[in-house]
Amino acid sequence: KMVFEGKRAAELCRQLKDPEQNGGKTVGQIVEHLTSDPLVIWGWNPGEGRTLPPVEHKAFAVAMRAWADKGAACPE
Repeated sequence: KMVFEGKRAAELCRQLKDPEQNGGKTVGQIVEHLTSDPLVIWGWNPGEGRTLPPVEHKAFAVAMRAWADKGAACPE
């Protein structure tokens, strides 16, 4: 099970930003990980019989960078 499964957006956002839960990373480091780490990128090419994410990786990366650039606010 992936760490984001079953989480509401606010829960996931807080988890991503919490250094105690994210391996001590800054928001910038989290964005870098989510946009360029080979294992994360593999999720967009997981092989036959596996479900793809609902958004293309490029759009995901753009959205993550915009979120960070605008202060990485979490929804209520």
